[in-house]
Amino acid sequence: MEGEIALKGLGLILFGLLFVWLGFDGWRHRRKERISLIEAAILKAGGEEEPLPLNRWDRVMAYVQPVLMLIFGPLMILGGLAVLSLLGE
Repeated sequence: MEGEIALKGLGLILFGLLFVWLGFDGWRHRRKERISLIEAAILKAGGEEEPLPLNRWDRVMAYVQPVLMLIFGPLMILGGLAVLSLLGE
């Protein structure tokens, strides 16, 4: 039982660190045009070479996603630390 709790705490910490890293990386590259892996695979399979232009939703999400990751990443780290601190009791 204690091993499961420790694993969940470490998992929360690792996912929190991943979210923080991806949040910083996404914020740094938010103005660059990029396409998703799914769209790239569809373009490759269909023989088309040009991706669709970015619309308003894509530009908004380029700002919203990194901010959400930078909010929830530290919260997940704190949650993981709280779970691990309960393990010591």
